[in-house]
Amino acid sequence: MMFVLRMAVRETRSSWRRLLFFFICIAIGVAAIVALRSVIQSVRGVFGAEAKSLIAADVLIGTSRDWTAAARQTIDRRLSDAGGAERTETIETPTMVRPADRSRPVAKMAELRAVQKAFPLYGRVELQGGQSYTHALLEGHGALVRPELLTSIGVKVGDEIAIGQATFTIRGLVTKEPGRGMGEFSLGPRVIIDYDDLSSTGLLGFGSRARRMILVKMPEERVESLVLTLREDFKEEFINTRSYRSTEDQVGRDFDRAENYLSLVGLIIVILGGIAVSSVTRVFILQKIRSIAVLKCVGARSGQIIAVYILQVMTLGLAGSLLGVGMAQGAIAAIPLALGSSTSILAQARYGVTWSAAVQGVGIGVLVSLLFSAVPLLQVRFIKPSLLLRDEATRRRNDWTGIGVLAAVSLALVALTAWQASSLKVGVVVCTGFAGLAVVLHFAGRALIALVAPLAGSRSFPLRHAVLHLSRPGNQTRVILLAVGLGAFFIVGVRSLQASLLSEFSIQVAADAPDMFLLDIQRGQVDGMRAFLGDPSHGAGEFQLIPVLRARVVGVSGRETNLEGVDEVRQKGASLGREFTITYRDHLEANERVVEGAFWSGPSPDLEVSIERAIAERSRIHVGDTMRFDILGRSISPRVTSIRDVEWRESRNGGFVFVFRPGVLDQAPQTFVAPLKGPASPEDRARFQHDLVERFPNVSVIDVHEVLETIRDVMSKVTLAITVVGGLVLLSGVLILIGAVAMTKFQRVYEAAVFKTLGANTRTISRMLLFEYGVLGSLAGLIGSLGAIVLTWGVSRYALEIPWRVFAGEHIAGVVLTAILVASIGVASSLDVLKNKPLATLRAE
Repeated sequence: MMFVLRMAVRETRSSWRRLLFFFICIAIGVAAIVALRSVIQSVRGVFGAEAKSLIAADVLIGTSRDWTAAARQTIDRRLSDAGGAERTETIETPTMVRPADRSRPVAKMAELRAVQKAFPLYGRVELQGGQSYTHALLEGHGALVRPELLTSIGVKVGDEIAIGQATFTIRGLVTKEPGRGMGEFSLGPRVIIDYDDLSSTGLLGFGSRARRMILVKMPEERVESLVLTLREDFKEEFINTRSYRSTEDQVGRDFDRAENYLSLVGLIIVILGGIAVSSVTRVFILQKIRSIAVLKCVGARSGQIIAVYILQVMTLGLAGSLLGVGMAQGAIAAIPLALGSSTSILAQARYGVTWSAAVQGVGIGVLVSLLFSAVPLLQVRFIKPSLLLRDEATRRRNDWTGIGVLAAVSLALVALTAWQASSLKVGVVVCTGFAGLAVVLHFAGRALIALVAPLAGSRSFPLRHAVLHLSRPGNQTRVILLAVGLGAFFIVGVRSLQASLLSEFSIQVAADAPDMFLLDIQRGQVDGMRAFLGDPSHGAGEFQLIPVLRARVVGVSGRETNLEGVDEVRQKGASLGREFTITYRDHLEANERVVEGAFWSGPSPDLEVSIERAIAERSRIHVGDTMRFDILGRSISPRVTSIRDVEWRESRNGGFVFVFRPGVLDQAPQTFVAPLKGPASPEDRARFQHDLVERFPNVSVIDVHEVLETIRDVMSKVTLAITVVGGLVLLSGVLILIGAVAMTKFQRVYEAAVFKTLGANTRTISRMLLFEYGVLGSLAGLIGSLGAIVLTWGVSRYALEIPWRVFAGEHIAGVVLTAILVASIGVASSLDVLKNKPLATLRAE
């Protein structure tokens, strides 16, 4: 044992310059991991706060009907069983608000929210002018309103407004409130009143559109179990339960995607570090062949020598990991300074290296060092003492021990990647891609050698010797292809995934999406409304007037589904039992495509309907089936002639489950809706709505601008975090790729010195190195880029659950930049020989 310790110390002392890059690779990898994991934990905390503020609770229980005694008893029992739960109730309903002064004939649709004293459980209500929110502002028929309501109906703070049958005094202006983005449209400016005052308005009578909600704050670990339990309890009732991380909420899904992406980035940095460790260890063993042969001549066993180098690896891994933790601390400390006054999600987090991230980083650094150096170190067993007398390549027979170690390392790598990604599926997918690409790169190296072999007879000295370097015994072709190819594979893959995520977010919150909807436009007002919206002075963007009717499905006659009457539709009709808004038109919108049947091209007296794909699948309705609808008391029976796939997130002109063929419904009593892009500033929006209501007092305006702005703000923070960590892995990967190429320097330096001694000039040697490394870099970049396409497909489909996209620019840039990088480093690593006399190099070797 003492022999192993002494030899490890001596080897480290004598070879510390050559092992320095090993040390730096581990430090960089661990620094990236620790910094990333610490940032992830901070950012996730802010993500959680953002998500919770969107619904103002951990758990939201809602219904559009009165709470029954049985439902309240069930909720009370479940919350009591969960323990430590706080709760508050709210009621929301759209209503018209008007000045209490009846001589002013103006009204505005508003979104009324009645809250209890404990509201909000998360976040805070912010008021204009720095005024502090307290529930006392609402007591005694007080109201807090959005600023745009003042200009809409011509009132100010201190004035009275009429809501239903009651009068309220405006006591403040709301600039921000938790729970605004609960997944439903805003039907107008927010008005907040006391929960106990709502009954005096008379708005909760029969037919009310009020939505009652119970907001719950509870320990994080009990949230999902409570949601699942309540969903099971109320599966037969019109009561919905969801958490702030609900997968039914689009923003919640985006948070999950972002977290999965960040975990995947941590995983990729680990593997990049492992590639560097494996490459460094393999090259180091090649450099120490003669020293190992000497040790074997004096009686050292292979096991002892391997133990010496494993101890070196572990020591350097630990030291590099500790340095990496220090580097991570420095990088994290600089983040607030770099962000300055930014309001992004990164600026909201509290930074510092967490103990869990530090322990995980050190453990991973040591473990990765051991795993990726184990297989190269096994080459020690095949180094013979006779190497001291003659230079010969080490030849290996069937090595079952090596195969067993390789299998164990592979399983450990799968476990490690699954741990980092928090998903066994992702770990298996990425490791399978890793192994598959390694095999492809290995055979690509062989194919390259065979392909360029005929060029060994070229008259060009640089070309001839570059080809010979690629194919001679002990060449570094496969090493560089493996290290650089895998590095390019992961870097291009991460960049493509980042581009996919950012593209996904941009689709959901497109800047030109409609943010205002006009409802209840009468047929006789269509021409006047079109002229009003088309007037540039009003500031409205692109618009469309869409005819709409209300309908209920009352029967289905088809191949699989047969429903007779309303009761059967409600009991067995899956999602068909509710009331639908329908329309008619002779064209598909940009967000629709027909997946079965054919869409009509003009009006017809025949009754035809096109149905949305998801509801057709749930209800098992097919092309050719007949459906019966009740429209304003009249029953019609159209035939299903097409099934459409609708991209709801891009439904800029309204999304409809049922679209009828023009002809039959044209003269039916109907109203029109108009989605449009409203004016940009709050003042212009308020003026637009005031002028619209003045001219068309029956038209209701639904303004979703605030909800879209909230979602855009959250998504901008998410995308900034994704961009930052994508840059982090890119930087780490580039540094490690530089090291992988530079580690072949020890052979190149000696060979270049020999060529220069024999008369080759600097230009000739540079061309030779440029050709050799350029070919290797191009091939490695090409294969890595093609492998990245497969990686992004698997991760997009199975891990992030987003559409798979191929970004040609990213892949082409990856190939070109990899070739340039490898060629540049290959030449740069020999600059000391190209510029100086070769004598010093020959003596050193």
